[in-house]
Amino acid sequence: MRALSRRSVLCSLAVPAVGIPFGIRELGQPDARLLALSRQFELMAKHLDDPGQSVKDLLFFGRLHDEIAAAEATTIEGLCAKARAGCWTLLGDFESVDASATGARMAFSIMRALIRMHAPHLEQPGAVERLINHK
Repeated sequence: MRALSRRSVLCSLAVPAVGIPFGIRELGQPDARLLALSRQFELMAKHLDDPGQSVKDLLFFGRLHDEIAAAEATTIEGLCAKARAGCWTLLGDFESVDASATGARMAFSIMRALIRMHAPHLEQPGAVERLINHK
């Protein structure tokens, strides 16, 4: 089997990940689940270029990324966890974000968390649909 590279992982993030169960113990502190996901993501990212990584590992890694993007952040530490995952997927090249659906998803996730923390009155779910459907 071919060893997985960062490039192959980035390309595969668009592939829907299968549900692979894993336990995360809630620590009772803000963003505990998000921070635990981030630690798993960072550990796995360090080893992705090692030979012998399986497709299951790749799918799990994609699932971690999706879980981090979907997790609610309520602290600066949680936002930093999201930013680190987004930065990794962009190889640290923030200028390329316009061409990256993965980078955009993480950027919007961080923006949503910041708005919910500091200006929740600005969030208007369904506003675009209502505008489009208004005749």
